[in-house]
Amino acid sequence: MTVTPPQSESPGAGRVHLARLRVYLQNAGWILVDDDDRSSMWRPPAGQDQDLRVVLPSREDVADYSDRVVEALRTISFAERRAPEDVLGDVEYGSSDTVAIRLTSDAPPGQASLAVVHSAVVALRNLVVGSAAALDVEALVLPSRRPLRAEAYADQTRLSTASGSFIINLSLPLYDDVVPGQENSGDGQEALLDVPSRSPYGRRVGLRMLAAAERATSLARQVGNGDLPIRSFGLAAPDAPNATELAALSMLGGPEQLRYRLRYTPSPVVAGAKSAVFSITPAEQRIIRDAADFLRTRQPRSGVTVMGLVVRLFRTSAFGSGEVVVQGVDDDFGTERRYRISLGEDHYNEAVRAHREGLQVIATGDLDIRGTRRSLMRLTSFAILPGLEED
Repeated sequence: MTVTPPQSESPGAGRVHLARLRVYLQNAGWILVDDDDRSSMWRPPAGQDQDLRVVLPSREDVADYSDRVVEALRTISFAERRAPEDVLGDVEYGSSDTVAIRLTSDAPPGQASLAVVHSAVVALRNLVVGSAAALDVEALVLPSRRPLRAEAYADQTRLSTASGSFIINLSLPLYDDVVPGQENSGDGQEALLDVPSRSPYGRRVGLRMLAAAERATSLARQVGNGDLPIRSFGLAAPDAPNATELAALSMLGGPEQLRYRLRYTPSPVVAGAKSAVFSITPAEQRIIRDAADFLRTRQPRSGVTVMGLVVRLFRTSAFGSGEVVVQGVDDDFGTERRYRISLGEDHYNEAVRAHREGLQVIATGDLDIRGTRRSLMRLTSFAILPGLEED
């Protein structure tokens, strides 16, 4: 995630390249109505104010270049109903959707405590990763290893601040760096929403973020009113937010869970999405946080690896399968606990040797939590870690 400084009230036209501005107008559907050796004139696409005109100089070395570009950016901003800095970002860095978070803070306008800012920035990155991963992984609790494409895309997003109570703008590039035809997550799993020809990857991430936030706040209101139980967050649904998204949404208000407003603004370069804005109250944030904890403690998690010592063995006969208890840490939380694992005869015999010789074992499977009992099920691997005496 790249952080850029706050934008001034007038867009910084001095760094706007004329060629990029013309390309932006073409991609956004603006129509060239006149072009000569002194200037070019553009009118908005259908559906926008047809009385507006953007006039650009033909060269960057004219005396009033900056003033004319500032006026052009303001006109584009008015026509597209977007902030000038959003338009400027699209022109200079490539088209992006925007997610803006407006925090309510007791600090002076444009300022917030370091704790609030740190929490919001971490939450925004987690929200991007959680929503991007949801395009590839259909699970209410994501595996500890996130899809590589989701992590890489989060690193491409840009963050800036603006005046107001305290506003953080997150620019989501419409297109990521994945080569066409290689849109899978990098772990051999095909994308669940494989529609690159109709919707760029960044647009799908932004719409997923919006859908998850809207679904989470809707459920939180119903839970708060007593109409639904907290376990409703665990029901399968097309837009059901995962635990990573829920935790991020609960953190955006900072440690004190201040009320915040989320605004989604799609880039006009790619049609098919509408702006949306809604607020999330402190009470809703607390319910959303509880929902994230509920999913993480009640929902099975796939692809969890546990490493530790075998502390208990049990089977009903001298041969065959059995159950073992491994005391160690998993790569999901990193806290030492005990895990029950059912093993076939061969793996059970390995566990007996590990217990006898004091060797550690490593197992990967789906983690199931029932109260205080943790079980590793549907194993994909089980092995003894070599001891020092074997070196």
